[in-house]
Amino acid sequence: MSAAQPAPDASAQAERDDQVRLLQDSVTAFAAGRLPLARARKLRKAQPEFDPAMFEELAGQGWTGLLLPEEFGGFGLGFAEARVVIEGLAAQLAPEPLVPVAVLAAGALRRCAKSAQRDELLGALAAGTVVPGVVWQNVAGSLELEQPPFSAVPAGEGWTLEGEARFVRPGSGATVYLLLASTPQGVALFVVEPGSSGLEVKHEAQADGTSLARLKATKLRVNAAAALTLARADLAAALDEALVMNAVELLALITRMRAMTLDYLKTRVQFGKAIGSFQSLQHRSADMLIQEELTRAVVGQAVAALDADLPQHKRSSMASRAKARAAEAAMSIAREAIQLHGGIAVTDEYDLSLYVNRVLSLVPWLGNAQAHRRRYVRLNPPVAGSEG
Repeated sequence: MSAAQPAPDASAQAERDDQVRLLQDSVTAFAAGRLPLARARKLRKAQPEFDPAMFEELAGQGWTGLLLPEEFGGFGLGFAEARVVIEGLAAQLAPEPLVPVAVLAAGALRRCAKSAQRDELLGALAAGTVVPGVVWQNVAGSLELEQPPFSAVPAGEGWTLEGEARFVRPGSGATVYLLLASTPQGVALFVVEPGSSGLEVKHEAQADGTSLARLKATKLRVNAAAALTLARADLAAALDEALVMNAVELLALITRMRAMTLDYLKTRVQFGKAIGSFQSLQHRSADMLIQEELTRAVVGQAVAALDADLPQHKRSSMASRAKARAAEAAMSIAREAIQLHGGIAVTDEYDLSLYVNRVLSLVPWLGNAQAHRRRYVRLNPPVAGSEG
């Protein structure tokens, strides 16, 4: 079922739930067998930061094209299906950029006006042979789209671009960039290859060994076919989808960090007893569980909102709500996990550090908790005289 389809009846929903469970089992088995934590540890600080062959293997499973229409080699499924794939891969710290590419880039491209360039990119994305990075955020990190980071002016039969942007994922390994620029007709995404004359790309290292890209265009010339027409509202919709799936990634990390901490409390012995038997630590463990379950509920509501094809205002509100909750809970549980593990938690050899560093990298992307609380209030301003 695609995100644009009406809500299914009870029997159709039950059938879909069964399909989602089967997909979840498949993802769990794949991740356990093909994506061990040792692999994530080995790929830290690599260039590119993920394995292109593995990305194509994920495409072979159909996971890069889950949200794309069948005409482009996708499956036309919904966000409930995308959630279980992203959650399963994130739990194993797979560095392959599924959310930036299969959600954000795919969502932006499929909303662009039809063209040969767009269709070719969508087909290659579903096949895993192209890895687009969407370049939309200015150097200040604003979440607004009114002022694109680049400007494009007509030049002969093409365009000349100027501007600078940051916080692009994947930071390394993108095979093509989609630069958001203002034009005399509105806004457009411009397809630009790495290494193009006039394009400077810098990599900004993240805590987990991945990176963000910073791009600067100086008299960057592109041909007319490189411009893909896209409305701001359509890009905003794709960003909301990526926000929710980013929250799904954080939920997967939360679940793993809490599980690792609970196991440690059961096995670490002090004064002849497992430290998990101490009441104060039980209370802190219970607080972690509450944070996880609250996040799971909010993220689940946001995923359902995407599949229900609600009005954009509602989807945006739910997306910011999910990201704010997931980001805050992830940071809180990371701190608690470190404290409850004691000194072992900060050693690089212990796997908890891998999860904590991934949290530190994913929380700021697309806006942290504070930024999305502010966005939520802008979208839903308090009514004078209202209670609560």
